[in-house]
This record gives sequence, structure tokens and C-alpha cells, in this order.
Amino acid sequence: MAENSMKVQDVIHLDKIDDDIEHAFVGDRIAEEKKLLKKIDMRMMPMMMLIYVLNYLDRNNIAVARLGSFETDLGLHGTQYNTIISIFFVGYILTQVPTNMVLDKVKPSIFLPLIMCCWGVVSACSAAVQNYQGMILLRFCLGFVEAPFSVAGSLFLFSSWYTKKELAKRISILYAAGQMAGAFGGLLGSAIMGEMDGKAGLPAWRWLFIIEGTATIPIAFAAAFILPDYPDTTKWLTEQERRLAILRIAEDANEQDVHKSSSREGLKLAFTDPSLYILWFMQLSLNTAAAFTNFFPTIVKTLGYNKTQTLLLSAPPYVFAAILGITNSWHSDKTRERWLHVVWPQIFCSVGFIISAVTLNVAARYTATFMMMSVYGSFGCILSWVSSTLPRPSSKRAVAYAVVNAGSNLASIYASYIYPASQGPRYWQANVVNVAFSAACIALATLLRIYLGWRNRKLEHASDEDDRIDGTAVGTRVTALAHRWQCHPDYRYTL
Repeated sequence: MAENSMKVQDVIHLDKIDDDIEHAFVGDRIAEEKKLLKKIDMRMMPMMMLIYVLNYLDRNNIAVARLGSFETDLGLHGTQYNTIISIFFVGYILTQVPTNMVLDKVKPSIFLPLIMCCWGVVSACSAAVQNYQGMILLRFCLGFVEAPFSVAGSLFLFSSWYTKKELAKRISILYAAGQMAGAFGGLLGSAIMGEMDGKAGLPAWRWLFIIEGTATIPIAFAAAFILPDYPDTTKWLTEQERRLAILRIAEDANEQDVHKSSSREGLKLAFTDPSLYILWFMQLSLNTAAAFTNFFPTIVKTLGYNKTQTLLLSAPPYVFAAILGITNSWHSDKTRERWLHVVWPQIFCSVGFIISAVTLNVAARYTATFMMMSVYGSFGCILSWVSSTLPRPSSKRAVAYAVVNAGSNLASIYASYIYPASQGPRYWQANVVNVAFSAACIALATLLRIYLGWRNRKLEHASDEDDRIDGTAVGTRVTALAHRWQCHPDYRYTL
């Protein structure tokens, strides 16, 4: 049996959770839980969505700036713009695992607002850059300070409050905020690029960085008072609500997360679980196919419209992606199924990539942009699959989210070079690459489903043997498997 530092006795049965927690509720448990969930949603979701919008805008406003005099003013040529896009993700990737390990140990209501202030300042300072080297430095720093919030950090916080059947929908809503930021960013960018050019002697793209960067600062101060911490440390909950929040997550994993492992132990447990690598490369494949969004205004510009029309036409596909992502993830949560909900959006977006590669018809190519955006339909399902596949201990889950998100963003480093201007307007090589990586995502999702199904069968078989030989459904055999995979003996993986 694989050796790890999680003790068998740390897998706690629900009937051993403190009676004070289980019997702390007066009246209807379901009503109490709905009331708690509404309270958390009201605090968590609007603020996290707003932060995600700001995070997205400050990261991607460079694509809008490119439609102005950005490249000319900085003297960019060749693949230098692509390198500027790419270098952001170097800083972004390097920071995510260590900062998620920190996030597991500190208060999110302090840590995340502090990080927001840092990236707002760095983004606004991009307006002062005068050359290629300066922009390289600022983009690296921006990736470095945006990473702690990132998908990994925000989803780890989500997984500390929401159960498996609640998670995918809320992840998709968070991602929908990103898609709406893409739509809103195009509209805001259109207004700034159209109205601010020459104001105070500055080109419009510099105003874009100033306005969108500084907007983050006041929201950071508000977030410090609104965001929750963790179920056992959030002070604006009552004692009964804290206990219920702890119990909900404990029941969801068939155990209470009382094993407070070290960051180093969480790192070891995550990297010795084969599931992590399948999820990592699945998300890497998806992110590669989705990297076209870094060039989306440029892709839409190939339809032949002017700058303002291009930015306006860029908005509706993002709205479509948001609606599709929420709907698909809601249905995935409702049916407790992940594989099919990951696979079908990848098939649909692949058709869009093919259309974009083979025709110059304006109507067909614009329709294809909507289909291409369906790549985001799989995001919420994959990321919620992380939580249900590597649920315990929390330090392992924190590392898993960071590795999957940071590792998958390696795609943005190399994918930044698959859209050279010389390949426009069809960008057929890039579209072929996108189809190939969508196919890889499908293959890896299928592999994970088979592997987790095998784990479930092994747990069932071991439980049956314990029942037949020892007269108990939770005996030495199933407990040994649970110890090996850091789950409760009664736990079954979501497929």
C-alpha cells in the first residue's frame, strides 16, 4: 500500500462528530440550511463575481489596447506582442501553488483584498510604460499579483462552503462573470477608446489601463468587510450557523475535515494522487483551446468592421458563453454527472473552430465565434470535479486547485504564439490546434471517468468483503482503501 501521512483514525465517521454540532438546530434542518446558504450566497457570490470581473478586465484589457496605438507607441514588432501576452502567465503560474497553500492558513477577507490593491496598482502603472521592456516587466508583475485570487484561490474558498451538488453551478456563475467581463470590457473599451483619445495628451489605451486599474482599489476595501473567511472562523455567522456550515461540508465528504495537515503534507498527498495529473492535463487541454480569447477582438476584426463595431460585436459571444456555462453546470449539479457535461461543449466548440478555419463568409464566421465560446461550457464541471475527486484534507484540496489552475495556464504561454498576424484571417493552423486539444480534453475526461469508476468498484467490493467476512460494512479492507485515497470508506466519487 502506498505510504502517506494521513492516519486511518483521521477518517472520521459522521456518527462520531460532536453531538453538539449534529443537534444544534432548532426546528427544520432543511429550512436552517437554506437560510444559511442564502446568507453565504448574498455575501460571497456578488462580491466574488465583481472581483472576478475586475481581475479579468485588468488581465485582458491589453487585447482592447491593441486595437488602438498601443503597438505603435511602444514600438512593438514581430512576436513581441505575443511575448507580452505570454509573460503574464509566467508570473501567474509561479505564484498559484504557494499562495493557495498560504490561503489555507490565513483569512481570505484580509488576504484577497490586499492582493486586489496590488494588482490594481500594477495595472494602472501599465499606462506609464514607454517601451517593450517596461511592458514585459509590468505584465510579469501583474501575473504575479493576480494569481492568489485566480480561479484556484476563489474555488478553494468556494469548496470550503459549498457541497458537491452546489459547487459546479456557483463555479459556472463565477466564470460567467468573466464572460460578462469580456462583453462589458468590449463595451467599456469601445467607450474609452472612442472618447478618451488625446485627453490630457494621453492616447486612449493609456486611459484604459488607468481607469480599469484604479477601479479595483475601492472594491478591495469593500471586500474586506463583506467576504467570508472559513466556516469555523467567520465572525458574522452565529455559533449555530458556523456549526451547520461545518456539518454540511463534513457530510458531503462523509467525514469531518478535522485532519489539519501541514502545507508540505498537502503538497505530498496531492502529487501522489494520479487523479491530479488527469485533471491537470484535462484543464491544460481546455485552456489551450480557449486561449483564442486573448486574441478575440483581433479575430472579430477579421470580419472587416471598424474598431468600434469590432468591440461591440465582441460582446454577444461572451454573453452566450456565460449563459451556456451556467446552464450546463446547473444541469451537471442537478444530475450529479460530470463526464458528459465536460464532453459535449468540446465537441460543439470544435465545430466552430473548423468553420472559422475553412470559410471567409462573414455570417458563418461570426456564428462560429459563438460556437467557439462554448469551450467555456466545460470549465465549471472540470473545476468542481477537482473538489469531489480530491476532497480531503483541505491542504490537499488547496494544492490540487492551485496545480490544476496554474499548471493548465502553461497553455497560455505557448498558445500566445499560435495566432501570428501572418495567419489571419482564417488562422487555420491555430484552429487545427484548438480542435486537437479539445479532443484531448474529451479523451482525458473519459479516462478520469473510467479511473474513478474503478475506484468506486474497489470500494464497493472491499465493503462487501468486510460485510461478508467481518460482519461490518466498514472493516479493515475498505478502511485501507480509504486511507490510501484520503476519503471516507462510505465515499463514492462523482462520475
